[in-house]
Amino acid sequence: MNWIKILKAYHQGKFDRYYYGLTPRMIIGACQNPIGTAFENEQIAYEKAYEIFQEMAEYNEDGIIVTSNYCGIHKGPVLSFTEGNLTAESIGTSFNSIWDRYGDEIISGEFGISDYDKEKLNELNELTN
Repeated sequence: MNWIKILKAYHQGKFDRYYYGLTPRMIIGACQNPIGTAFENEQIAYEKAYEIFQEMAEYNEDGIIVTSNYCGIHKGPVLSFTEGNLTAESIGTSFNSIWDRYGDEIISGEFGISDYDKEKLNELNELTN
């Protein structure tokens, strides 16, 4: 699964338990095949997370861009799609901020994917296959 499908589903209200966005660690873990598979090592985890972040920072399709909000529950940035014009600051966070907050969890394969998340991701996977 790719992060675009996940954020589109969130934007369409399919993850209705979440109000401000989805955590980068959950998105990255959901992009693993199978979902939630840990990375082989720290370098691969870092590179994959960086690649996804760069794609998000540059995403601009049909007036939809990626933005971040601070989530007090997770004490870090969460991500979502929003309508807007792409600028260098659109995403509202940096990769370093994401990595500082979620990097250890991403490296250890602790993606925070709940049973609720798995259910929604599996439904999404079935719809897109």
